[in-house]
Amino acid sequence: MELSARGAASKPSLEKQAYQAIRAQIVAAELLPGMLLSENELAAALGMSRTPIRAAISLLETEGFLESVRGRGVFVKEISFREFREMFEMLVSMQLFVLDVAASRGLAFDLPALRAQLEKQAAAAESGDNAAYYESSLAFVGTLVASCGNASMLQLLETIRGKYVFKMLSFRKMNARSIPKPTHARGANARIYAALEKGDLAEARQAVLDLNQFVYDQFSVFDI
Repeated sequence: MELSARGAASKPSLEKQAYQAIRAQIVAAELLPGMLLSENELAAALGMSRTPIRAAISLLETEGFLESVRGRGVFVKEISFREFREMFEMLVSMQLFVLDVAASRGLAFDLPALRAQLEKQAAAAESGDNAAYYESSLAFVGTLVASCGNASMLQLLETIRGKYVFKMLSFRKMNARSIPKPTHARGANARIYAALEKGDLAEARQAVLDLNQFVYDQFSVFDI
């Protein structure tokens, strides 16, 4: 009886299962911006009642993935280019902070872990796996930031991860014929890794700044 009780306690609630399932579909761009969600269809697909579906939708609205429109229903929310740029600039700020204090604090960078993420990103780029490309790019940033031991920075990175990936995947899926394959983050990360391998913090810092400028210039053509 005790083992059964422990097993039941460790099983996610229906609300959490619904939240995780719907959120995963959004982040993977299986549900695209502007799509109308049906509580009945979601409940049937997930094999549960509408009550946990409603709870999950409410939480996803709070996180900015969904929005309710009176008289129309619940829609997948578009992540604006302005919001994406702000998320990207937070990542840039965290990386610059780590690189700026690295010398004075004697920080040691986990080069094998950085190289592993760089290789994953390269493999994803070659295979056309955009989800893995962006996930490995964020993991590269996370590994770099982890060097300073700032748990709040890592928590912030986790907070924006889903919306960051969703924006990139949904944008690419909806504009597949008009935009080239992603390459610049991979190039910047390779440049950062090479600089850190040589102990050249100034070059690593410049690589971060150059990518930030590229992203800013690219998004300036959109209505942000």
